[in-house]
Amino acid sequence: MNQNEKTILDLIRQNPFISQQELAEYMGLSRSAIANIISALIKKEYLLGRAYVLNERSAILCIGAANVDKKIKTDEELRGYTSNPVNSTTTIGGVARNVAENLGRLGQKVSFISTVGNDPEWERIKSFSSEFMDMNNVITVEGQSTGCYTALLDKEGEMYLGLADMSIYDSLTPEALNKHAALIKNARCIVADLNCPKATIEYLCKSAEGYHIPLVLIAVSEPKMDRLPQDLQGVSCLIINKGELAAYLDMLLDTDQKIEEAAKILLAKGVKQIVLTAGSKAILSASQDETRWYSVKKMDSHKVIDVTGAGDSFSGAFIYAWLNNYEQDKAILAGLTNAYHTIQSEFTVRPNLTKSQLETEMEHYYE
Repeated sequence: MNQNEKTILDLIRQNPFISQQELAEYMGLSRSAIANIISALIKKEYLLGRAYVLNERSAILCIGAANVDKKIKTDEELRGYTSNPVNSTTTIGGVARNVAENLGRLGQKVSFISTVGNDPEWERIKSFSSEFMDMNNVITVEGQSTGCYTALLDKEGEMYLGLADMSIYDSLTPEALNKHAALIKNARCIVADLNCPKATIEYLCKSAEGYHIPLVLIAVSEPKMDRLPQDLQGVSCLIINKGELAAYLDMLLDTDQKIEEAAKILLAKGVKQIVLTAGSKAILSASQDETRWYSVKKMDSHKVIDVTGAGDSFSGAFIYAWLNNYEQDKAILAGLTNAYHTIQSEFTVRPNLTKSQLETEMEHYYE
């Protein structure tokens, strides 16, 4: 798609009723030139015939958090009840947004839905993220602040404490999403994080099952596991860690056998596949056909800069490979490889991520 085609498609997305003459005046082109560009967009299936109906079937739809993240790291042992010297950085984050950016950097067409405040934080998120995903369907909620997440990291770069101000996502209701029903119906895949309310997750499960759309759910924390429904029909894949699974089932998961038994309970609830991360130890992939463990490459602690992007980078690369019909082993490898290189950078989503870069790194992961 050339620049004129991209600009016209964006204008039509913002106003599907815009006339060719209005497009011509805006673009500084003749009406016949606009007609030719629109004809090309129809042939390329970005538009569906007359009335400028956009074909969004090829878009991966990510739904959930878009935050401003503050990362605070100490170079010494943390001491309670006193002042600790730290270094701090502020970045753009949010689980669903991070996954969307990973997918966008991997060349996938991505649309994004979240709820945000009408504030400078939202403008910063939009300015940074628009290169990697369509942000036109994000919902602004007046009188509320954009989500904020603060991570306190110890001297090894490991998470010590996370603080989340994310009440705005309670506004991400089924009623709010229903206004974007056409986008949901035509999605290539839906990816939602559990910052969404439980009713919204239930709505997405029913939509995915009804429209035969792959649905990936991503757990975000143990306290929010109560947002995962008991009926998981319609869920193609659930990405979760051991602590979140234990919280959801109220089980002690202190052995591999217990983890596998817990995974079977989720499969019985309707999930087609479970991908469970156990920190730096291992990955479990479980389905009705197979249960398999994958080893995680060990890393010297001095190479770890920031672990906060590990889970989202794993999810993004795994979903990319999964949707593009990689074999299961290779899809897990894609996730592991992306996480391995992300935690060696100061970024939540590493800026050097591309399809070719990831493929090259995957070849050397187990060396």
